[in-house]
Amino acid sequence: MSFVRKIKKGNKVYLAEVENVRINGKTIQKHIRYVGKEVNNQPILTGSVATATVERVTIYGPLLILDEIARQIDLSRLLGEYGDYLLSLAYAHCVAPDSLTGIVEWYQKSEIGSLLSISDVSYAKLLEAIDSVEGQSENIQSRVFERLQKVLKLSTRGYFYDITDVYFYGLCCPLAKLGHNAEGRKERQVQVGLAVTQGEGIPVLHKVYEGNIFDARTLPDILLNLRQKKLPKVSLVWDRGVSSRVNIGEAKGMGFEVLCGLPLKAGLKTVADRVLGEDLVSLKNRVRLSNATFYVRKMKYKIEETEGYLAICLNEKERQAIRERRYDEIDEALKQIQEKKAIKEGLKKYLVGEKVNYETVREAERYDGVSVIFSSRNLPAAEMVKAYFEKDKVEKSFRCLKGLIEMDKVRFWLAQRVRGHIFVCYLAYLLLSVLEYKLRRLGVKAPEALETLESLYRVYITDPKSKNQFIKTVVLNKKQEDILKRIFHRNGCCSLRQNRS
Repeated sequence: MSFVRKIKKGNKVYLAEVENVRINGKTIQKHIRYVGKEVNNQPILTGSVATATVERVTIYGPLLILDEIARQIDLSRLLGEYGDYLLSLAYAHCVAPDSLTGIVEWYQKSEIGSLLSISDVSYAKLLEAIDSVEGQSENIQSRVFERLQKVLKLSTRGYFYDITDVYFYGLCCPLAKLGHNAEGRKERQVQVGLAVTQGEGIPVLHKVYEGNIFDARTLPDILLNLRQKKLPKVSLVWDRGVSSRVNIGEAKGMGFEVLCGLPLKAGLKTVADRVLGEDLVSLKNRVRLSNATFYVRKMKYKIEETEGYLAICLNEKERQAIRERRYDEIDEALKQIQEKKAIKEGLKKYLVGEKVNYETVREAERYDGVSVIFSSRNLPAAEMVKAYFEKDKVEKSFRCLKGLIEMDKVRFWLAQRVRGHIFVCYLAYLLLSVLEYKLRRLGVKAPEALETLESLYRVYITDPKSKNQFIKTVVLNKKQEDILKRIFHRNGCCSLRQNRS
């Protein structure tokens, strides 16, 4: 059997592969090949990359930074027995979402095996990992968020909450029900509620609900979960679709401050009509945000037993845009009627035969661009508007979950596996949101960072002369280097860790 022997010549140490052989009854070491040399107790192998044979190339860069984020949070341990398998699925959702069968094949082209302690990658094993989440999701999320607060020192000034729909195209899943949704679609759906931090947009928790539950009815469940986390007194921000008098009273009763949108119903329409009839569009009422301008009138307002403040907000630019879209749709509907074609159901109220019902159009225009906000705290009007319209952080979270992470591509029908799939998507989004938070000073978004590191491959090569095998990483460009330094920066220094053995 051959082995590597150190040969010292002067102040240098060379490495050679040798084997013991017997000649004339004596054991001597036979030189097989020169391997390299040793510098600072580290072996430096010999070989020419120019003449080497490339054995395989693997995906490395995006997985490297996702894995480092997970390690900093100690995420594998917090996830339990199947932690590394769940992380592998989350990494895959971030980099190359696919079915479990496709992911198993994709693993072989990536460095997931060297980054995580995964010995047996199979479809069955990954299903076991997904099934392991059942009954553990809430506890895991609590542990993860507690750890995130310690590691990232997250702001606790407020949390955004919203709910979205995930559609199913079959009849088998017991969670999937016909329900209300913003698009007016009739397919079966489940609903996913998500709370994120106000300052950073990092997920606090998520819950999965049957598709026929009204948005407003999901909030009490979320309130109970948040209260169990023993959070300091903070504000909860939610959209008008989640609002109800009961929700506002319950949130306040649990010790939360409330900032929420209110639907424009009869009583509020009277208030809005009075404000809109005054000189609302003026410099003294102007609130300028980074991407929109509002004209705001604030006043005291009481919702049952909850004292607070109401803000009537008008976005002139949005008002005009809504009207122009409506006019375009009405014009198109008139053309379709002339061509004997069917028109959208929602446009029929604006037409009488082939003529426009201008009175109905004017009535529809009354509240274009108008939003009504309620706050249980006495905040300046500008702060109310800014804090409320920052809720696009949770809307962006849903866009990421459905777009990059493909949460809405559910390939399971068993309820626990649907919940497990959405849990993996939550993990993927958690990693991306923390990644983006750490790269904020570079101004680099998480998807951009992953794309930038796509060309950071690992190349396995063999030198034809020495037969030495090497693992090379493609040379970094400046942007890749900046991203890695930012992610691996700890205690004032930066060092890229070695993979697990």
